[in-house]
Amino acid sequence: MSLFGKWSQQGVPQKGWTCIGFEDLGEPATQCEMCENQDIRYVHQMQHPDYPHILKCGCVCAGKMEEDYAAASKRETDSKNLAQRRARWLIRKWKVSQSGNHYLKTDGFHMSDVSAYGTK
Repeated sequence: MSLFGKWSQQGVPQKGWTCIGFEDLGEPATQCEMCENQDIRYVHQMQHPDYPHILKCGCVCAGKMEEDYAAASKRETDSKNLAQRRARWLIRKWKVSQSGNHYLKTDGFHMSDVSAYGTK
Protein backbone atom coordinates (compact mmCIF):
# COMPACT_ATOMS: atom_id res chain seq x y z
CA MET A 1 0.00 0.00 0.00
CA SER A 2 1.42 3.36 -0.97
CA LEU A 3 0.99 6.24 1.44
CA PHE A 4 -0.23 9.64 0.33
CA GLY A 5 0.31 13.14 1.65
CA LYS A 6 1.53 13.62 5.19
CA TRP A 7 1.42 9.86 5.87
CA SER A 8 4.71 9.60 3.96
CA GLN A 9 6.36 12.77 5.30
CA GLN A 10 9.10 12.69 7.91
CA GLY A 11 8.25 14.53 11.12
CA VAL A 12 4.49 14.03 10.90
CA PRO A 13 3.30 11.73 13.71
CA GLN A 14 1.08 8.87 12.56
CA LYS A 15 -0.37 7.93 15.97
CA GLY A 16 -1.31 9.68 19.18
CA TRP A 17 -3.60 12.33 17.69
CA THR A 18 -6.71 13.66 19.44
CA CYS A 19 -9.89 14.87 17.80
CA ILE A 20 -10.62 18.35 19.17
CA GLY A 21 -13.54 19.25 16.91
CA PHE A 22 -15.88 18.01 14.23
CA GLU A 23 -17.77 19.78 11.44
CA ASP A 24 -20.28 18.82 8.76
CA LEU A 25 -19.65 20.96 5.67
CA GLY A 26 -22.94 19.87 4.07
CA GLU A 27 -21.18 18.46 0.99
CA PRO A 28 -17.66 17.31 0.07
CA ALA A 29 -15.98 20.72 0.06
CA THR A 30 -12.39 20.19 1.17
CA GLN A 31 -9.61 17.65 1.03
CA CYS A 32 -8.24 15.56 3.89
CA GLU A 33 -5.07 17.28 5.07
CA MET A 34 -3.43 14.02 6.16
CA CYS A 35 -3.72 11.85 3.04
CA GLU A 36 -4.22 14.87 0.76
CA ASN A 37 -6.16 12.53 -1.49
CA GLN A 38 -9.76 12.25 -0.24
CA ASP A 39 -12.49 14.87 -0.70
CA ILE A 40 -14.39 15.12 2.58
CA ARG A 41 -17.67 16.50 3.89
CA TYR A 42 -17.24 15.48 7.54
CA VAL A 43 -14.15 17.15 8.99
CA HIS A 44 -12.37 15.74 12.04
CA GLN A 45 -10.04 18.38 13.52
CA MET A 46 -6.98 16.47 14.72
CA GLN A 47 -4.29 17.76 17.10
CA HIS A 48 -0.97 16.23 18.21
CA PRO A 49 1.34 17.58 20.93
CA ASP A 50 4.40 17.07 18.67
CA TYR A 51 2.92 18.71 15.56
CA PRO A 52 2.39 22.48 15.24
CA HIS A 53 -0.81 22.45 13.15
CA ILE A 54 -4.35 21.17 13.56
CA LEU A 55 -5.20 18.94 10.59
CA LYS A 56 -8.66 18.70 9.04
CA CYS A 57 -9.11 15.03 8.17
CA GLY A 58 -11.61 12.50 6.91
CA CYS A 59 -12.97 9.59 8.92
CA VAL A 60 -10.48 6.93 7.80
CA CYS A 61 -7.39 9.06 8.43
CA ALA A 62 -8.80 10.37 11.75
CA GLY A 63 -9.46 6.80 12.90
CA LYS A 64 -5.89 5.77 12.08
CA MET A 65 -4.40 8.87 13.65
CA GLU A 66 -6.20 8.43 16.98
CA GLU A 67 -6.05 4.62 16.73
CA ASP A 68 -9.80 4.43 17.25
CA TYR A 69 -11.73 4.04 14.02
CA ALA A 70 -14.95 3.35 15.98
CA ALA A 71 -14.81 6.80 17.63
CA ALA A 72 -14.25 8.56 14.29
CA SER A 73 -17.05 6.57 12.69
CA LYS A 74 -19.41 7.34 15.59
CA ARG A 75 -18.79 11.10 15.21
CA GLU A 76 -19.78 10.86 11.55
CA THR A 77 -22.80 8.65 12.20
CA ASP A 78 -24.05 10.97 14.96
CA SER A 79 -23.68 13.96 12.63
CA LYS A 80 -25.54 12.20 9.81
CA ASN A 81 -28.36 11.20 12.18
CA LEU A 82 -28.68 14.77 13.48
CA ALA A 83 -28.88 16.14 9.92
CA GLN A 84 -31.60 13.60 9.06
CA ARG A 85 -33.61 14.46 12.20
CA ARG A 86 -33.41 18.16 11.37
CA ALA A 87 -34.50 17.53 7.78
CA ARG A 88 -37.54 15.53 8.95
CA TRP A 89 -38.56 17.98 11.68
CA LEU A 90 -40.83 20.15 9.54
CA ILE A 91 -42.59 17.21 7.91
CA ARG A 92 -43.47 15.44 11.16
CA LYS A 93 -47.01 14.17 11.52
CA TRP A 94 -48.92 16.02 14.20
CA LYS A 95 -51.30 14.03 16.38
CA VAL A 96 -54.80 15.20 17.27
CA SER A 97 -56.02 15.09 20.88
CA GLN A 98 -59.53 14.00 21.87
CA SER A 99 -60.49 17.68 22.08
CA GLY A 100 -59.30 18.26 18.50
CA ASN A 101 -56.04 20.09 19.24
CA HIS A 102 -52.89 19.27 17.27
CA TYR A 103 -49.80 18.34 19.27
CA LEU A 104 -46.37 16.73 19.13
CA LYS A 105 -44.71 14.73 21.88
CA THR A 106 -40.97 14.44 21.38
CA ASP A 107 -37.82 14.30 23.49
CA GLY A 108 -39.86 14.62 26.69
CA PHE A 109 -41.67 17.76 25.51
CA HIS A 110 -45.33 18.26 24.66
CA MET A 111 -45.88 20.93 22.01
CA SER A 112 -49.24 22.29 20.94
CA ASP A 113 -50.18 23.99 17.68
CA VAL A 114 -50.27 27.67 18.63
CA SER A 115 -52.56 28.48 15.71
CA ALA A 116 -55.25 26.54 17.55
CA TYR A 117 -55.35 29.29 20.17
CA GLY A 118 -57.21 32.41 19.19
CA THR A 119 -55.63 35.83 19.63
CA LYS A 120 -57.43 38.70 21.26
